[in-house]
Amino acid sequence: MKRADRLFQIVNFLQGRRMAVTAERIADEFDISMRTVYRDIRDLITTGVPINGEAGVGYMLDKSYYLPPMTFDVEELEVLMLGAAMVSSWTDKDMSVSARTLIKKVRNALSERDRETFEGIALFAPPSRARLPWAINFSDLRKAVRKKEKLILDYADEQGRATERTIRPLSLVFMGPVWMMLGWCELRSDFRNFRLDRMQKVTHTGELFEDTPETALQTYLDSMGICDGLKL
Repeated sequence: MKRADRLFQIVNFLQGRRMAVTAERIADEFDISMRTVYRDIRDLITTGVPINGEAGVGYMLDKSYYLPPMTFDVEELEVLMLGAAMVSSWTDKDMSVSARTLIKKVRNALSERDRETFEGIALFAPPSRARLPWAINFSDLRKAVRKKEKLILDYADEQGRATERTIRPLSLVFMGPVWMMLGWCELRSDFRNFRLDRMQKVTHTGELFEDTPETALQTYLDSMGICDGLKL
C-alpha cells in the first residue's frame, strides 16, 4: 500500500470511533511498525488532521472532522452491492429501505464509467426459508444500541424456560441464519448473547447507560480476539 493511501486509511480507521485506538492496534491493522504509526500520526497532525493522542491511551479523531468522498474500485462496489442485498433479505423493512436508498446515493455519486460497472454487478442475496422469524422490532433494537438504552428482555432459553433480564445492548450480530444481540447482562454481571427469535418481549426503560472498562463492547471484542473494524 502506498503511504498516501495508508494515511487516508488511517484517518478512515479512526473516524467515528467512540474510544481511543492504541498505536499497537493501528500497527496490527495496517501491518506496519509502531515507529511508522507514530510517524504517520505526526505527519497527519502536521497537515491539519485533528487527531488527539494520549500516552498509554491511544488516538482519537475529532468527531467534526470530515473526509471528502472517496472513489471505489470494482471489488469495493461489489461489496456494497452484496452487502445491501444481504441487509434487504436478512434484516427488516426499515433497513431494507435504507439499503436501497444507499445504493441509489452511491450510484448517483459515481462517474459514468463506474456507474456502468456498478450496474453490471451480478451478486444477489435472495430471501431464504432458513431465516428464523422474530416477534420483536429489529430497528428498535438498533436504536437502543445506538442510544445506549437499557432494555428489559422477556426471554426463552433453548428449553423454552422463561427469564427476565435487564441488559445493556452493545451490538447486533448476524451468524446466519441467526441474529443475536450482544449485551451486558445485569443479572449475570457478564456479557451474554441473546437470540432475537427467542425474545418474547422487549421493554424500553428509557434509562441510558455509559460504557465502563468492564462492560464496554471493545472489552468483549478484545477478550475474544475479534477485530472491530467491521462492526454494525
